[in-house]
Amino acid sequence: MKILLLGMLAVGIVVVAPVDLASAKCYRFSKAPSDHFFCVKGDSFADRKKAGKCCKRVAGRSCGSVGSSSSSCHSNSNKCYDQNCKAHRSLRGYARLLRRVTFSQAVRNLFARR
Repeated sequence: MKILLLGMLAVGIVVVAPVDLASAKCYRFSKAPSDHFFCVKGDSFADRKKAGKCCKRVAGRSCGSVGSSSSSCHSNSNKCYDQNCKAHRSLRGYARLLRRVTFSQAVRNLFARR
């Protein structure tokens, strides 16, 4: 009986445990000026595409593919752009976005990404 209760308790804890699902990044693009970074709150294809559109808007031309990424950006000349294409001197907090989900949601999301 104790083993059954401990097993149920363990499953209950795992089912409601928070899971880290989404990364957020600051991107530099291959054809953009090297000091320009574009930060978005996500790391999906759609998020990278949004950063690319912002880059194109700022640079006035296609920015190419993602050259590198970082969790933050600092520029003395205000060349860190947020997801709304607004220039900043420094952007931080793009390392991880935490979202609380149930274990079953995390499993579904894991298999949906493949």
